[in-house]
Amino acid sequence: MNSNEEEPRAKREVYFRLVAQIVMVLTLIGIIVTTIMIFTPPLGGNGYAELSVLTYNETDELYETDNYPTSVIYNQTEGLSENITLFFMVKNQYRIAKFFEVRLKIGLYSLIIDEDTFGSNTSTYFYEDHWKSKVLNREEQWGPNNQTEMTFNLNSAILTQLGYDANGYKIVFELWEFDSSENVFAFSGIFVYLTSFQLILVS
Repeated sequence: MNSNEEEPRAKREVYFRLVAQIVMVLTLIGIIVTTIMIFTPPLGGNGYAELSVLTYNETDELYETDNYPTSVIYNQTEGLSENITLFFMVKNQYRIAKFFEVRLKIGLYSLIIDEDTFGSNTSTYFYEDHWKSKVLNREEQWGPNNQTEMTFNLNSAILTQLGYDANGYKIVFELWEFDSSENVFAFSGIFVYLTSFQLILVS
């Protein structure tokens, strides 16, 4: 009786060990697949880009998304404001290289910007001399550094075009991508802006 019971028991133990090994393998595969799904963009996706605006903390020598300027002194006699300095950063998370352009504009407080609407030459003043462009490889980051610095001011031409707004202005950074089929830059729908930026008028 004992020998007959030991033989099925041995077979059952082998079977249980085999099942346990299969479960462990399947669990490991499940963990790997889950990890890939979490950290890898969908295979059908084309990727995306990121745009950030930063300031430079001279004390700590760090770029940071904090301490943004909220106002600037504008000398009415000279028709010029003090300089404003900001930095941008672009990340290419597409699967291919992309040609980007960052455009700096300023508009009234009431200006509406969204994924489909960008600042036009009738709604915003273009700081065209400050626009910067660069080809970024896959997963390449552009800035923040002195190459992505934008130092600008408000002058009489801006106030003539936009008018004085007691509610303040919007400083807008737009990300544009080169469209090779049209041979022009096209708005990506990505933008960052500082709002309620005030002019302090002095004579």
